[in-house]
Amino acid sequence: MEYRSFPDERGDEFGAFMRYAFSPAEGPYDPEEAEEHDTIADTRGLFDANGDPVAVCAHHYFSLRIRGVDREVAGLSAVASPPEHRRRGNVGRLLRESLAEYRDRGVFVSTLWPFEYPFYSNYGWATASRYRRLTAPPDQLGFVDDLIATAGDDAGTFRRLGGDDYPAVKPVLAAMADRYDLTMDWTEEWWRERALEGWKTDPFVYGWERDGELRAVCAYSFDDDPDDADDTVMRVTDVAVADDEAWFQLLRFVRNHDSQIAEARIRAPPDAPLLDLVADPRAVDVEARTGPMVRIVDVAAALEALAPDPAIETAFSLSVSDPLVEWNDGTFRVAVADGTVAAEPTDDDPAADTAATVALDIGTLSQLYVGYQSVSEAVRSGGLTVDSPPTVDSPPTVDSALATDLRELFPSRTTHLREGF
Repeated sequence: MEYRSFPDERGDEFGAFMRYAFSPAEGPYDPEEAEEHDTIADTRGLFDANGDPVAVCAHHYFSLRIRGVDREVAGLSAVASPPEHRRRGNVGRLLRESLAEYRDRGVFVSTLWPFEYPFYSNYGWATASRYRRLTAPPDQLGFVDDLIATAGDDAGTFRRLGGDDYPAVKPVLAAMADRYDLTMDWTEEWWRERALEGWKTDPFVYGWERDGELRAVCAYSFDDDPDDADDTVMRVTDVAVADDEAWFQLLRFVRNHDSQIAEARIRAPPDAPLLDLVADPRAVDVEARTGPMVRIVDVAAALEALAPDPAIETAFSLSVSDPLVEWNDGTFRVAVADGTVAAEPTDDDPAADTAATVALDIGTLSQLYVGYQSVSEAVRSGGLTVDSPPTVDSPPTVDSALATDLRELFPSRTTHLREGF
């Protein structure tokens, strides 16, 4: 098997893979009827000895806020294999080769949106963020009139956004990054080709601004409620706001569609306020949903990229189990001092102390790394062992000095990765 770029001239084959994997109800792929879609991803394939693809995927590279620093991250998508080549280890090989490519590029974090969480957790990815799905009749959003200005200069204005508004959007993203780790720093290409365009139908993209400064952005579309064809649903698929006032202004914007829609379904930040503010809480649904998954590509490189508080000083042996790549599956000597982290593999060092004081799987380490899970939560869930393995007589502990050091090294963060890819 050979892992390599998918040739541009064989794009119809890639399209056939995508149709069968993600839209099989639409029937076999027909290149003459297929809609043209440019992609800003790098496509890859695993090819057999005859040069035929047995599995494919796509790589996106973008910048995400991780612990206060914007870092390049690899977004994995479009992983697919036709039925005749499944359960032969091809997808596992494809994922392993993808991680090796990321590592060679110097990218040490990968993220993806799973079709099934257990499938990717078996390969080392773990949940990275959550979001709220808010469902409400528009009349339940009238409470915003008591919280924000709805007339005059302070009310600002709503306007539809286009490609040339990219410079105005950037400060909104910066404000989001200050509130939520894993916020993407959109490039202009992403803004024009991903934020403003959809796979089948382009969304409406509007913003709220005041005094010439954009403070909020939302993307949405309309469709009929499948349970009642006479009811129209407004689906707000993305929200970026500078502050709570901007959030409430966007809710006002949604409420202003009350003559057109029976219900609004909003994909909102994980802490977006709503339920305690509406007149009838039973008329509104607020669901907590898990979002994308994350995985450390290279443990040593990822740890050494951290910039902890200079006051933190600790050293420990770290045992990591990784089911997919051998360069992470082993023991590392970790030392933290003067605002830097040193991480060195010790498996090839016969003089090294092999008794690990910290042991965890790669998925748990990835969640600690981005701040989605706290050290205490990881210990309680069984993904992290500190000092010694728990027993019946000695349950998991989060009170040791080393556990305290780990909490200082990996403080929890509010994460919210919004973009699909």
